[in-house]
Amino acid sequence: MVSYGSLFLYGVGGIVVAGMALLVAFQEKLVYVPVLPGLTKSYPITPARLRLIYEDVWLRSSDGVRLHSWFIKLFPDCQGPTILFFQENAGNIAHRLEMIRMMLQRLQCNVFMLSYRGYGASDGYPSQHGIINDSQAALDHLSQRTDIDTDRIVVFGRSLGGAVGAVLTKNNPDKVAALILENTFTSILDMAGVLLPFLKWFIGGPGTKGPKLLNFLVRSPWNTIDIIGQVKRPVLFLSGLQDEMVPPSHMQMLYAKAATHNRQCLFVQFPTGMHMDTWLAGGEHYWETIRQFLEQHVPESRENESSHNGHEKENLCLYGFPNEQWEVNLPAEEVPPELPEPALGINFARDGMQEKDWLSLVAVHSDAWLLAVAFYFGSRFGFDKADRKRLFTMINDLPTIFEIVTGSARKQAKEKSSNHSSNKSMSNAKVRVSESAKFSKSMPAKDEEEGLDEEDEDEEEHGETLCGACGENYASDEFWICCDICEKWFHGKCVKITPARAEHIKQYKCPSCSNKRARP
Repeated sequence: MVSYGSLFLYGVGGIVVAGMALLVAFQEKLVYVPVLPGLTKSYPITPARLRLIYEDVWLRSSDGVRLHSWFIKLFPDCQGPTILFFQENAGNIAHRLEMIRMMLQRLQCNVFMLSYRGYGASDGYPSQHGIINDSQAALDHLSQRTDIDTDRIVVFGRSLGGAVGAVLTKNNPDKVAALILENTFTSILDMAGVLLPFLKWFIGGPGTKGPKLLNFLVRSPWNTIDIIGQVKRPVLFLSGLQDEMVPPSHMQMLYAKAATHNRQCLFVQFPTGMHMDTWLAGGEHYWETIRQFLEQHVPESRENESSHNGHEKENLCLYGFPNEQWEVNLPAEEVPPELPEPALGINFARDGMQEKDWLSLVAVHSDAWLLAVAFYFGSRFGFDKADRKRLFTMINDLPTIFEIVTGSARKQAKEKSSNHSSNKSMSNAKVRVSESAKFSKSMPAKDEEEGLDEEDEDEEEHGETLCGACGENYASDEFWICCDICEKWFHGKCVKITPARAEHIKQYKCPSCSNKRARP
């Protein structure tokens, strides 16, 4: 007769076996997470949302799977390094765009973002063999492009992407200039025991204890620890010590294995970096580490150096000063941390661009950034709606940096002076509403229609006029008066002038102009 103890053991054994069977059957669902909980498979945003220059690239993997990717450029003719970026296991490439935007600016590079099969807009279902084929298709595409420096292709992988990048770099030492790994695991076998501790007795890598009975059933082992020792290109290891997903010891083991076979390895730790935010927590140190690594191991070709027209400085900024002077110089070492991003201001490498095109690019982004800074301080100081409107009016009265750099500000000034006489005739008609009302009573019907047409044209012409006192728009049903000195328009109620009083004023001076003339 079977005892209760035996039944219990059989029951526990059955549950364990069933659990193992489910883990083996659905292991891809655990390793690959193309859709984050509560979100859809589609891209929430595109690079256009961040005003990035990009193109949609469609590829075919060697097994026929259709793949989608984004090729994002710093600017159209950028000959800086091209980074082939491989993402983590969860979400899609759109969720990494903010980091990529920073990468473009800080490293002065191009970035190619591949959607693994089953991720984003790519077809198919993810697997280790399939994703390795996908990465090869992306590298082959980049190697055949004529608009980049194909000798400066760098593979960058984070977490699962590091495992993908290690395999690709090992298989293509002639096409990949360097490899960057961030918070990557030694193997999925080791990670199984980290995420589900009871599995360490059945699944594990070389450094784990236990019989490892189920290793042969794992279809996506991603044994990075075995691959990294075979990589012959320079490798940079970026490790966040607060990583809550992959133990930092995994990165240390990968580095130790690589360094025994490759002298071109560098290991850098970031004390506050977590699995997904090491690039944020590391701050300037993070980007400077990568930049120096690229300068050492992926240098610019001599042909591109000569195209800089004698400029040896790669990263230059355009500075504006209160005295209306401009200066091109290196980025400032210290900036106020509270400023809106980019905190360093606008920083684009020239990289062979014509001086006019480069300055225009910097100017456009500078205008956008300065507006952000202005309204940041406006919000910080508690500006209300009227204050914000006045701030915008003050900014809009001045030419933009782009207009100054391109010379369009001078052209506008000439056009304004040529239209001065017509504007002057407009300013002489001080009482817009009362004048039209005075004449409309005595005009015949035909003249009334013509008068209405003229009023419509007048309102359309001056609809964008703002009151010099309160900043409100022009309205046809209100009395307005124009200053004969500064030619600004004002509500009669704002400057305390009535239509009757205006009839007796030969030359009107607004309060501001009156105060200026009254000063000694």
